[in-house]
Order: sequence, then structure tokens, then C-alpha cells
Amino acid sequence: MPEVADQPILQIDLHSDQVVSVSRAAYELLGQVENAAAGLKWDRILSTDELTRSALERALSAKAPLTIPPFTIDAEGGERVCGAVVIPATDQLGQVSLLLWPVSSAVLDSLEPAPEPGDTIAVLGVDRIRTSGKSVESETIDLLHSLQKNLTQVVRANDAVSVVMGTSIVVLLRDIDIDGASDICRAILSHLHLGLRQEETDKFGARLRIGLAQSSTARSTQATFLAADRAMLQSRVSWESQQVRAEDARDFLYLVTDAVLRTTMYGGMRADGPAPHERSSSSGPAIPVTVHPIDTDVSGYVVDNMEGAVDQAMFLGRLDMPVAIIGPAGTGKMYVARVLHEASGSAADSMVSIDCRELKGRKQAEARVGRELSRCEGKTLVFKSPHLMHADAQHKLAKQISSRTLADAKPPRALANVRFVALFPHGLRLLILRGELTQPLASVFAGFPINVPPIKDRKQAVLRWAHKILSQESAALDRPMRGFTADAEQAMLLYQWPGNISEMRECIRTALSKTAKSWLTPVDLGLFDGIDPEGSHYVPESQPFLSGSQAAGEAADSVIPSALESLDVALGQAVRAVLELDMLKPLGTWLDDDLVLATLDRYRGDVPRAGEFLHTKSRNVSRWLPKLQAREEERTNSALWETPRRLLREWVREAPQSEDSPMELLQDKLLTHLENQATGLSAAKRAQILGVSTPTYFKRLKERA
Repeated sequence: MPEVADQPILQIDLHSDQVVSVSRAAYELLGQVENAAAGLKWDRILSTDELTRSALERALSAKAPLTIPPFTIDAEGGERVCGAVVIPATDQLGQVSLLLWPVSSAVLDSLEPAPEPGDTIAVLGVDRIRTSGKSVESETIDLLHSLQKNLTQVVRANDAVSVVMGTSIVVLLRDIDIDGASDICRAILSHLHLGLRQEETDKFGARLRIGLAQSSTARSTQATFLAADRAMLQSRVSWESQQVRAEDARDFLYLVTDAVLRTTMYGGMRADGPAPHERSSSSGPAIPVTVHPIDTDVSGYVVDNMEGAVDQAMFLGRLDMPVAIIGPAGTGKMYVARVLHEASGSAADSMVSIDCRELKGRKQAEARVGRELSRCEGKTLVFKSPHLMHADAQHKLAKQISSRTLADAKPPRALANVRFVALFPHGLRLLILRGELTQPLASVFAGFPINVPPIKDRKQAVLRWAHKILSQESAALDRPMRGFTADAEQAMLLYQWPGNISEMRECIRTALSKTAKSWLTPVDLGLFDGIDPEGSHYVPESQPFLSGSQAAGEAADSVIPSALESLDVALGQAVRAVLELDMLKPLGTWLDDDLVLATLDRYRGDVPRAGEFLHTKSRNVSRWLPKLQAREEERTNSALWETPRRLLREWVREAPQSEDSPMELLQDKLLTHLENQATGLSAAKRAQILGVSTPTYFKRLKERA
């Protein structure tokens, strides 16, 4: 074909792999001196990695016109991104022309601030659509503009959504790995497909695809974007069932091979240049959002009978015997204790709660218990977590309850007309095996224990609790809320809620702080269980009754890790994620921040009591508050910190008063993980992760040794 001087074209001889001629525009694109490339092998001019080179070899040898997706070239002056069309020569056998075009970075320029290592780039595209008289391209772009409006209302506050570029939209998911980004993208697709279904137009025939790639220091932002785009294209051309696809190093090779195989007996389709340019005009309204409004008809405690716990409490309330109420934190054990107290016919104000978490040492525990026992006539004494008391104090309490005699009175005085209730987070046998609960105290309360199941086993109450909590929290913030999206409710129903109602409240409270919308999505809540990208309802597999009973029995007999043990594991996983994603996040600072906030929540904002728990002066807590609140958005928007944050709050909620500083305890655990996992990292960078200066880091290492 004749040379076109104003287009970047390389003419290549396939027998020798040499470049026959190069246009002036190609020299400019490749950053080379004119006439310097002729006679060289084409792979020296188009310098790429090995997989890209293999793909280009396949494309050049196809002997059919085909379009090659964009790829990177190591050109003079830096990396260049090019698309290409292979055009076989008609006048000379064995020669092809490669028409190149530069790929603009305008799509990335619209993302502010730019992607950083540890961020994930998601490219959204469409792989099918029912047209309504318009061209496929026009219909697709109209659809993408309406989707783009919805995307800005669904993604997290610190994420970014690009303008519509060609037939794609780029979403920048900040500070999150591929697995976390996949969860978010499944929720996004579910939300968008529900909107398409609700709109009841031909757009419902569209199916959306997302490709993901992780940013790192090892490659440019443009290369990361290309990897995400290829992942989306490969998912689309292969018709995979998985609509959210992570990058694969071989995606470019797969795409070129697919283009080669699609050539027909007529020689294939001739592509004529670059991909469609950006269309800036907005077409059509945003796709409507399916929202389930808040159920305002929820008064008092959400009564779901707790699988019989309430009925059992009402029966035992008529009997004069010590009762243990057993259930995980946040399940409503204190509510069951109040039901038991009221069923006994006692006055509502005669129930006394003794929080054994706050009893430090044997003397303080014995003094507080003795004081309450000396004035317990006609009352119900509720011991919260008595297994946290000193062992001697447990023995003394067990003896007084079993004998119904006040130990410190002279002469001894009978304990008449008093009820004893104890709240335990786990079964008595497990607490004994852990060495936390003494055998005598367990025996006193072991007669007819009431088991309060976790919220995951009370599915009929999950959404009522969620609506009640959202109503309460939005009222406290004076923020009118419409409710939850349909897929958010589905995710809440399928989530296990290890922290139960307390975790649900914290989850909704955090979601409200992250978004300005009037409804909450799975992305806001950080819950993705059961989310189907198609927007259809997830139906869990049915399980035979006996199989379920056997699994429940095995779970009851297994040793459950403590909250502190679970938190320790989560801290180790956070350190590993920081290292794998090549991010220097101040985990130690976040750990201290959330510890202070969780302690203030435990004591309902009582700064002096929070300072006592933290082993510091109350003025220090007040001094720290402005800075840690300023870092709130950074912590809450970090996906790798979600689990440690939740477990930290769970541990603080149930932890006893300790003679050691909880800050020093947790910092020591984080320091141990850094020393075990980050040996290849400089001390300065390890100090940065711990949130301290390098000299302080060495000082702590010395103290630890």
C-alpha cells in the first residue's frame, strides 16, 4: 500500500521480521530519529515484554486485517501506549503494514487525585444491549451516561468515577486489594442491574462487565489501566459467567488470539482506526434506585423471642434459683435478664447490674460484691461477665450463693429474697477450659442456663433491628434517611454478624459517616455476602436438618478464639496486606486512634473512666481527640483496616480492667508482626507503619527485648 506520511505506519517483511519502511508520524510517535529504524527487526522498534511480543507475532502472521487492543511500548523518552491495526499488503506477498495510533490518557486525567500504589482500577463496560432503533454505539453510550450518574452515588466517598470514555467507565477504588475490590464491584453491578430491571426498558437487556487491576510501584498508571481494560474485554469476548474479572498477565495474548480466530473465509473485518472518542454530552436520566424505606413501626426492643430464650426467662423468673444467661456479645442478654427479673414480680428499679469487667484485682472485686450482697434484700443481682473476676473472688461469691450466707457479716447473715443472674459470653465448659471460670462458680449457675442465640440464627429479626438502628442513628444525626437498598438488605440477611447487634449498630453508624446519600448500599455498609452481579436474589443451598444439627453441635464443642486472639490474627493480616500492596499505612496510629474511640464508646463518653482503662490521664484523652477524629475518614475508608477495627471494638467492649496498658499490649503485638513479616523493609519504613519515628521504633524494640 502507498505510504501515508501523516499516519504512523510500519511496513514489515514477515520473512525477515525486518521493518521495510517507517512513516514520519511513526518516528514521532516512537520518539526515534527519522530513518533510524529501517532495516531493524520490528521487535527492536516496538520494545515490549515477552507476552506482548508473542501476541504481536500472532497478529502480524494472521494474514488478515484485524484490530489490536492498546499495548505499551518502551519508546525513547518514556512509555507510550498505542493501539494498532494490521493491514496485509496487497501488492507484495509476505509483507504487512502496522498502523499505530497513540492512546490518550484523558480518562486518567479525570480521576483526581491520581491512582497510588495499593489502589485498584476498575473498568466497566457492556457486553450486550437491546437496541431500540438507534445504533449500538449510541445506545450503549446513552446507557453508560445514565450508569455513570448512578455510579457516583454508589461508590465510597474517597473513590472516583471517570467520565464516559468510548464505551467504558473507569472507577478508581482507593486503598483496597483485588479481593476487596471484587466484593465492591459485585455490589455495584447488582445495584446497577436492579436499577435496569426497575426501569423496565430495553436497557434491561444489557449486561455489565468489570475488569480489575492493582496499582503498584512496579508499573505505570497507564499500564495498570490497560490491564484492567484487558480484563474486562477478555471477560466480554470469552462470554465468561464471571462478570467481575481480575487481570491476568496473558489477557493481551488471549485478546489478540481471539481477534485472529475471528477472521473468516472472507478475510475478516477491517477496523479503521482508534476507538471512539469521549462523548461529553449527557443522555437520559440516571437509572432509578430500588430502596426499601425505613420501617418506623418498631417500638422498644425488637422482640423476636430469641429462639425461646424469652419464654424460658419468663418461666425461670418464677423459680428461686441462680440462672446463667449465655450468649455472644451484643445478643441482648441483659434484656433477657430484665425479662426474668420482671417475671419474678419484683419492682422494676430493684435490678442491680454488677459489671465485673470494671473490677480490678481481688480486693476490689470482693469489696464491690460484698457491698451489693449486704443490701440485696428483694433485689435481682445481675453479674455481667463474672468469669473476669479474680479466681479467689469467684470462689468467695460461689460459696455465698450456694450457702445463701453473707460471708463478711458477724454473726453470719442469711441471703434471703434475692435472685442471682450471671451473663456469660460463652458456654460454661469452654470458659472453664480456658481457665477463666472457676468450677465452683460454674456449678452454682449450671442448673438451667438460658442460651441466647447469635443474631445470625435469628434471621427474622435482622432487618427489623437494622431499620430500628438506622432510625435511631439518623435521628441522632438529624439526617432524614430513606432506608436501605434491596441488595443491602440481602447482604445484611446473609452476613453472619459475629459482633451481633452491637456490630450492626457500629456498621450502620460508620456507613452513615461515609456517605451523604439518603439510603445505604452494600458498599456503604461494607457487606457483600450473597450479592449477585446480575441483581437477582441469592438463595442459599438448603441443608438437611440433621446435618445442620450436627454442625451446630460441633461448633458448640469447638474452642472459640478469644477476641484478643482474633484481633492479633487480624493485625498480622493487615501487616501482610500493607506489604503485599506496597503501601506504608500508619497501622500503629490507627490502632491507637480506634482504641481510644472504642474506649470512649464503652464508657459513653466518660473521659476520666476512659483514661483509667487506657492507663493514661484524662487530659491526654481530651488532647488526642481532635487529631484522631481528623484521621477518621482515612481509617474508615481503608478496606484492610475494617476487620481489625471491628475486632478491636469487640475486644474493648468485653475486656476486663488490666494492670497493663492496653495501648502497650496492642502496640507490642503489631510490632511483633512487623518484625516477623517485614524483615526486608528498612527500619524507617517499619517505623512509618508503626506510626512512630525511627528512634522511637528502635527504643520499643529494645524495651520489647
